Amino acid sequence: MTEYEVLYIVSPKMEETAREELIARFEKVVTAAGGTAEVNKWGMRKLAYKIDFMSEGYYVLMNYSGPSDLPAEIERQMRITDAVMRFVTTKKVSNKLTRAEDERRAKAAEKAAANAKAREEAAAAAAAEAAAKAEQVEEAIETVAEEPKAE
Repeated sequence: MTEYEVLYIVSPKMEETAREELIARFEKVVTAAGGTAEVNKWGMRKLAYKIDFMSEGYYVLMNYSGPSDLPAEIERQMRITDAVMRFVTTKKVSNKLTRAEDERRAKAAEKAAANAKAREEAAAAAAAEAAAKAEQVEEAIETVAEEPKAE
C-alpha cells in the first residue's frame, strides 16, 4: 500500500460536532477502501490570504495508506463538500538519497561496533597479560624470600 497525506482546511463557520463528523467521514473513506488513517487536528489557524471572505480555517492533516485510486476518491469527496475550503494531497516517497544515507549510517554503526569490540578484546588481553606479569613477580618474590641468606 502506498502512503499519502492530505492537508485540508475546514470552514470555521461549521459547528464542532459537524466538523468532527466530517473528519470521521473522510477517515471512513480510507478504512472502507482497506487502508489505515491517522488524523492530526491542528485546530483554528490564520489563513495566508482570505478565502470566501474568511481569514481563519480549521486545519486537519490526515496521513493514510491505501490503494492507488484512494486519493482520487478522497479528493472527489472533498471537492463536493462545501465545508472544505482547500486541500492538498501528496504521496510520501522514500527517495534514493534517504536510502543511501540510511545504508551509510548502518555501515558506520557496524564499523563502530566492530571497533568497540576490538578495543574490549585488546583491553581484556592487556588485563590478562598484566595479571600474568603480576603473578610472575609474586613468584619471584616468594623464591627470593625462601632462599637462605649466605653469611
